[in-house]
Amino acid sequence: MPRPLLTLLSLEEAREVHCKAIELLEKVGVKFEDREVAKTLLENGAVERDGRVLIPEELVNEAVKLAPKRIELYDRDGSRVATLGESASIFNPGSAAIKILDYDSLEPRSPVMEDLKRLAVIVENMYFIDAQSTALVPGDVPMEIRDVVRLYPILKYSRKPIITGSFTVENLSIMLDLAKTVREDAWKRPFTIFDVCPSPPLSWSTLTSRNLVDLAKAGVPAEIISMPGLGSTSPTTIAGALIQHHAEVLSGIVLAQLVSKNAPVIYGGSPLLAHPRYGTPVITAPEALLVSLAYRDLAKLIELPVHTYMGLSDSKLVDYQAGAESAYSSLLAAVSGFDVVSGPGMLEFESVFSFEKLVLDNELIGLVKRIRRGFDLSVDELAFDVIMDTVLSKSGNFLLHPHTRRMIRREIHLPRIWDTTPRSRWSKRSIYIEAHLEVERLLREGSTSPLEPEVERRLDALYIEVFKKAGVKPIFI
Repeated sequence: MPRPLLTLLSLEEAREVHCKAIELLEKVGVKFEDREVAKTLLENGAVERDGRVLIPEELVNEAVKLAPKRIELYDRDGSRVATLGESASIFNPGSAAIKILDYDSLEPRSPVMEDLKRLAVIVENMYFIDAQSTALVPGDVPMEIRDVVRLYPILKYSRKPIITGSFTVENLSIMLDLAKTVREDAWKRPFTIFDVCPSPPLSWSTLTSRNLVDLAKAGVPAEIISMPGLGSTSPTTIAGALIQHHAEVLSGIVLAQLVSKNAPVIYGGSPLLAHPRYGTPVITAPEALLVSLAYRDLAKLIELPVHTYMGLSDSKLVDYQAGAESAYSSLLAAVSGFDVVSGPGMLEFESVFSFEKLVLDNELIGLVKRIRRGFDLSVDELAFDVIMDTVLSKSGNFLLHPHTRRMIRREIHLPRIWDTTPRSRWSKRSIYIEAHLEVERLLREGSTSPLEPEVERRLDALYIEVFKKAGVKPIFI
């Protein structure tokens, strides 16, 4: 079955980068802010020099061997969604936007808990966005519980898998408790993935390293997201940033496997270009995307599931730039075979979210998935007899042929929101207006996936307890 497939590094080139990254770990090492975490490596063959942990090749090789090559991903109700490690192409909204851009506004505002409910409902009804994420940071709750409470409406209203993460060491266990409250076997059939990020260059904070340790102990899939900033926190060159990126992810894989053999990990990333003039973190820069495409081949080399940040935009508005950046990055993600793709709905350097953009991105993802699916070369698909039959009958009309009626739904993808109408049927509304109308329709008519009453009661009780510990009244949504 012909399908577009993009690779960047040859096998020989991937091995060369892999070897250079291991050499970097052996000679430069990694700084661990948390001494107890560092001890885990030092007690298993790593060496400390000048406050840095040097990781030998044997530890890396053993960790790569132990890390699961496939991870089965389920939904909240326990049904299998995909196998990560087989180019699953699971698109989800990006994570942790601190602002939201309302329709027809030029200035973003701080999100509130009600916005997270709206997000959950919209994504639940998106056909091509396969997973939820805690994409908004609510500003109407105390800072110390914002990571925990944003998980609540997603669990409550949607059955789709969830990409999330903790902002503190202590809150991770509460977030895990929330997930286990919804389904007791949450880690045997995982429906949540937690992000953990090294701090470039070549270091791990107490927060993220302890999160990774705790996730490994619990057996929860951890997405190790390295974020080299070309020209700021990594070399300006793509090759240099790539080696550093790979070394950082490998260090996380080693730590996870030392804590718990066969701990599920996903090779992730969010490279960026530090703009030479403004210092802004440009996520969709060609150089950043090339790092991502290259580390996709490195993940393939070590046979691990792989994640990226694409399908997003650095634009401040839902405009031509937003569409172009989202389109070319989504297509690259789809045809290069990433398993998890975060970013739909996101604007302005991963800091702002737009529901209208999310709706448009859902349309876009449907198109790129159609391209990724390719086509078949079966007798029925080749349609040789159909061509003969139609041409020799002198009608030259395929519109009325039974083959057309039979195959059109299977073969053709038709966008729902994008404008493909003739001018005579055009509503005279821009696609941005159409996206807003669709947001309103989904919030008015979209379905949710309610929990069983007893499960919801237990979830509510935990949620209330979180607010109580913070000394404020809970916000019910």
